[in-house]
Amino acid sequence: MNRYITRGIVQNLSTALQHQLWQFVAQRENEQSKELEAIDYFHVFQFHVHNDQLYIKHKQERPEYVKIHKANYSKAININKIYIIREDDVDLSYYVMLLPEEY
Repeated sequence: MNRYITRGIVQNLSTALQHQLWQFVAQRENEQSKELEAIDYFHVFQFHVHNDQLYIKHKQERPEYVKIHKANYSKAININKIYIIREDDVDLSYYVMLLPEEY
């Protein structure tokens, strides 16, 4: 499935963190398909730094899901939240990674 990123993501999020978020989405959707759950199209990632360690909270609403990941990243980050949205059209499906203000 194709993946797209917005200008805000290009300018504000390292490619290493982009890659890590894509992995979290793939992992979650794989879990959901194994459990025969409906796959939520909307992924929310919130960033939090504690003791110089970046943590990423991955959330979904349907079904309710929250998982906190330790990021493999040590630089400062000035983003609080990122969305990844799955678009399923009749003949095309793709993902978009974007900042909340780009929604």
